[in-house]
Amino acid sequence: MSKKTNIVMIVADQWRADSVGFLGNSSVSTPNLDKLAKEGVGFSNTYCQNPVCVPSRCSFMTGWYPHTKGYRTMRHLMDDNEPNLLKTLKESGYFVHWGGRSDFLQVDADISAVCSDRSDFFSEKMRKAKEQKKNEITSEPDYSHYKGVVEEANHPDVDQINNAIELIEDKEFGDDPFCIYLALSLPHPAYKIEEEWYNQISSADIASPIRLKEGEWNKKPSILRGIHENQKLTHYSDEQLKEIKRVYYAMGTKLDAQIGNLVNTLKEKNLYDDTMIIFFSDHGDYTGDYELTEKNQNTFEDVITRVPLLIKPSGQTKIKPRITDALVELIDVQATIMDLVDIAPSHTHFGKSLRDVLEGKEQHRDVVFCEGGRLEGEDHCMDAGHSPDNPYWARTTEQEKMPQHTKAMMIRDHDFKYVYRLYEEDEFYNLKEDPWEKNNIIEDERYKEKILDFKNRMLLHFFETGDVVPHRRDRRF
Repeated sequence: MSKKTNIVMIVADQWRADSVGFLGNSSVSTPNLDKLAKEGVGFSNTYCQNPVCVPSRCSFMTGWYPHTKGYRTMRHLMDDNEPNLLKTLKESGYFVHWGGRSDFLQVDADISAVCSDRSDFFSEKMRKAKEQKKNEITSEPDYSHYKGVVEEANHPDVDQINNAIELIEDKEFGDDPFCIYLALSLPHPAYKIEEEWYNQISSADIASPIRLKEGEWNKKPSILRGIHENQKLTHYSDEQLKEIKRVYYAMGTKLDAQIGNLVNTLKEKNLYDDTMIIFFSDHGDYTGDYELTEKNQNTFEDVITRVPLLIKPSGQTKIKPRITDALVELIDVQATIMDLVDIAPSHTHFGKSLRDVLEGKEQHRDVVFCEGGRLEGEDHCMDAGHSPDNPYWARTTEQEKMPQHTKAMMIRDHDFKYVYRLYEEDEFYNLKEDPWEKNNIIEDERYKEKILDFKNRMLLHFFETGDVVPHRRDRRF
């Protein structure tokens, strides 16, 4: 390339795919993302590789699946010796600005090996929020995570994006190409938002929540049944559950506005055409559907595994703007960036560049995977230990148990989804007839061959991605 492409990589936290306007939801308000999608490509079938923060981020930052090197819990993060996208870009001459949360790199890692500049308003605000929570007295724990309209929502994303805007305005990157990586907090629960954003969402337009009948719950995995019982949302009316979603949508609107400010700054500084903008989320959120909130580490409904993805390449890249339903995994993001900026990877990874899809191809992967859970005896992997007065207790107390926290893997194509569960009954869904995954038909003889095909494909997947060999060669003597 005659000129190196700048990169802006925006990672939302817990934003599900059906909650952005460019993927067809008319009840949300995301005008800035929708405008970007018209100038790039929106992906309607993008899946995370683990439905909680740390393992998902370790995965898309490396191009490895969670099982490849064991980064599959909330408490096992990477050191600065492991390859990751930011480190690769920095070593390739990019000025790398990292704003926001980590959730993939160890706290005591050498940050200078990964980025040129780090701003961390996130930790400071989260510490203040935890201190405030200690002073709150409640008669009974509330596991809904719903806080509603508040005067100050304490979201650090505005600070993070304003800091990135200042970097652009002051040209702190000098003559180097830049990568601005923003690992943001919205729309992660607690579900709370200021009135100005809340008023931009109409509850009348929000779809009724997904609910299961008793017979349908009986075929769901034990961890989901346990969380459902613990969170105690069964008595919530449809309107109450829709209210949770209204606040969640408004949180997305707030972030969308800040993204618009960043994009406008790139345009004002004549950098927009030379900048690739990538927006996606680490995983989704139940948001009242199934009478549940937040996420879960080893179940795989689309509401927590399917995420929005938007790529607006630089003007040097051939593109066919549109929304595509090609099957994509988040590990493809790293491969795409390296391909479009012409960087040869120095480590084995399993992402597939989306260049062909950007140019107009509608096929990418035949299936996608997501995984989670642990083995019996892997107590260090249970991600548990919260007390009942902690809002996450409803989920994490189930992760202390077996078969609830069983290791499990999802495989999905356009029409069907299969979940292999190590210590309990598997799941199978006909997504054309049952898009909300209400009816687990694992025992239906009509799908015996399809399930076997999925199992064989899963075996091939493990065989191909079970390990990575370093590209260096060591001396034997």
